[in-house]
Amino acid sequence: MRYKITVEEIVDENKFSDEKLEFEAESHENILAIVEKLKQHPDFDNNEAAILGVGLKLFTAVMLKQKDNSLFENLMPHFKDFMKRLKSSGKGK
Repeated sequence: MRYKITVEEIVDENKFSDEKLEFEAESHENILAIVEKLKQHPDFDNNEAAILGVGLKLFTAVMLKQKDNSLFENLMPHFKDFMKRLKSSGKGK
């Protein structure tokens, strides 16, 4: 699946900066479905669920693509543990 991500700064209520960042990302998983599932987690409100779901999927995509990069070497085991704990924790609000 392919996604278009847009980031805009909120200057004032209902007013956005003229600058914005747009890019495309691919994921083998449905990011929207992941966010919906995270919204059921008791520790996250809907906004936090969206931030966490999108952020994790974008970060994971880069980390997996760069799996031979030494920058990610020490992080990988801890990240795998974190993902297991996230998936097994909180089954609903």
